[in-house]
Amino acid sequence: MTAAAKTRRNNTKIRLSTRQHAVAWLSLHRECAMAALRRLWQQPASSAMTLAVIAIALLLPALLYVTGKNLSQFDNGLAQANLVTVYLQADVDEASIEELQRQMAAHERISSTRYISAAQAATDFAQWSGLGDVVGSLADNPLPASIVIQASDARYETAVQLQETFNGLPGVDFVQMDQLWLQRLDSFLSLAQRAVVALIVVLSLAVLFITGNSIRTSIASREAEIRVMNLIGATNGFIARPFLYSGIWYGLLGGALAWILLALLMLVLRGPATELLAYYGHQYQLQGLGANASFALLGGSAVLGWLGARLSVSRHLTRF
Repeated sequence: MTAAAKTRRNNTKIRLSTRQHAVAWLSLHRECAMAALRRLWQQPASSAMTLAVIAIALLLPALLYVTGKNLSQFDNGLAQANLVTVYLQADVDEASIEELQRQMAAHERISSTRYISAAQAATDFAQWSGLGDVVGSLADNPLPASIVIQASDARYETAVQLQETFNGLPGVDFVQMDQLWLQRLDSFLSLAQRAVVALIVVLSLAVLFITGNSIRTSIASREAEIRVMNLIGATNGFIARPFLYSGIWYGLLGGALAWILLALLMLVLRGPATELLAYYGHQYQLQGLGANASFALLGGSAVLGWLGARLSVSRHLTRF
């Protein structure tokens, strides 16, 4: 046999050996995962209680996420209410008005502008106030021309920035904004976001502790089996693997149960919520968790379950 043929045969053996090792590794992990799932099935009462607690802990942040997702539908309406009025001086010329409008059109925080002449302002005031006769009897029109700015978002800081930008420019008398409610809304939303983040962190720790406590109980119930495995030379990784898969199953099934509970809750609320949203417009619809958030819920819960099992295994297996 030539040297080239020997080399090809050795390479084939190496490839077959690598493939066999990969197949064996995957088969071992699959059997271990299924054995962990069967062990949970064999303890229905304790497993159901653990999964219920995990599901309730995961349900609350998922519900808050869905609530925020539905409230975000109103962002466009809030942005349309974020108006800043630039009142012009009585003697302003057309060139100054055009220059102001060019600056506003180029500003990144402005979505649109609307120029209101002094005559149009008097007409509008007479229509909505019912004082048309009084306005018509005046020798001079007391109302100034103005430019109404539509901000690009509903943030209070945006309105303040626009006020500071155009206040004091040539031809501008003063800039008015009445968005104190936006400031309060921003403060409330900021507080709500921080509360949601803190709640997610706390409930994630709760899932870790719940899973870790369940794995600790499982380790204690299998103490004799673990000691025998240590005596025959089993590695720590081999001993820990079933408990890690149990943690993954706890997290994954708990996340799935939380998703089901959220879906049932959305089903119960869909009718009244649809009727309420219909008062604000047919474009508003009750939205659920969505595909990406659902995968994040299931994946995150599985990771939390694995991490809780990992912490419990690393702590309690050292005493054997």
